[in-house]
Amino acid sequence: MSPDRLIAEVVADLLDVDADELSAATVLNSIHGWDSVNALRVLVYLERHLGVSLDYERFADATTLGDLARVVASVTRSEEAVR
Repeated sequence: MSPDRLIAEVVADLLDVDADELSAATVLNSIHGWDSVNALRVLVYLERHLGVSLDYERFADATTLGDLARVVASVTRSEEAVR
């Protein structure tokens, strides 16, 4: 599964929206239910279930699902390089 699709699935599941309506270009603030509390839920989910340690500022700077997927992918690659 591509990083964009993975993030779309996570967001859709946590916010109870249709994942098929989300794409890499989807603006996070335009997603029904996206607010600061649900953004933190997504952040915690990604950290707990994907094992990535995301800096909140980088997470918050993501404006689209694609941006968020790239942040997650870059952190994942960085952590793999350390191993």
